[in-house]
Amino acid sequence: MFFLNTFRKIKNLIQFFLHPKLLLVRVIYICKRFIFDIYFIFKKPYKYNYIFIAGMTMSSTTRVKNMCGHIPGYFTRYMPMPHSVAIRQDICNSAFMFSPSWSYSLFKTHLNPSENNLEVLKRNKIKKIVVTYRDLRDVALARYYRLLKFPKKANEPYYLPPEKQYNNISKEDGLNDCIKVICEFVPNWIFKWFEISEKEKDLVLFCKFEDLNIQPKIEFKKILDFYEINLPETKIDKIIQITKGKKNMVENMNEYKFLPNAYASNFRSGKIGGWKNEFTKNNISEFKKLAGNSLVKLGYEKNNDW
Repeated sequence: MFFLNTFRKIKNLIQFFLHPKLLLVRVIYICKRFIFDIYFIFKKPYKYNYIFIAGMTMSSTTRVKNMCGHIPGYFTRYMPMPHSVAIRQDICNSAFMFSPSWSYSLFKTHLNPSENNLEVLKRNKIKKIVVTYRDLRDVALARYYRLLKFPKKANEPYYLPPEKQYNNISKEDGLNDCIKVICEFVPNWIFKWFEISEKEKDLVLFCKFEDLNIQPKIEFKKILDFYEINLPETKIDKIIQITKGKKNMVENMNEYKFLPNAYASNFRSGKIGGWKNEFTKNNISEFKKLAGNSLVKLGYEKNNDW
């Protein structure tokens, strides 16, 4: 195991130097972060030191992170956590150990809304949380295409043996498996965040994928207002332009490991209602059975007659 891990580290290091432009972006980012961390010892431009994002899977959490990552002075940081904690989408105190309390940091997670996780956030001075969500049907579709290109590894939840991976079964069966997985935990995840928002006023701002897609500037300005950040209109327009989805999923995912987390993207297509063209009658029936009521509760449908 030791030699395998060493080999992987050497391989990753070689890969880094095979992408000099991306490596340069990363080096500049690290230097810039270091300089700003010193500057912020003396200067306090913002009210809140941390922007914290907890996104539903496949709901443009990364785009929100990219937008916030271009707010001058906010930087992503290394978030070390035990594998057993991170793999469950939980959090612990060690995630904040490289985030100076006097500076400004950005966190992008898919955090579970458990009481323990909220306690950890409060203990580490997280005062506001942006939660993203999306039509669950499009979430299932996006998950299918992600795993078609990048299947789960054996040590990850919901790993499938080779014969059951989506490349080796029908699209309908693959989508049904995604529907089953998504409906198993995602509805409860978002409804729990709604409950927390009701109990703790001004703690959570919800950002809907569809609104972000149609009117990104309006949604970004809501986030800025939430954190009481003032930026010039020209800067906001530039950020919206820079963070538009570009390239394809494979290219973005390959660059993801080299770029600073603030700039890295996993964009695929960003379509609204893509499920309408790709779900079969069987897929629709399966979704109605497992989470039809959740769609109504989230406001995506008026009833189960769709």
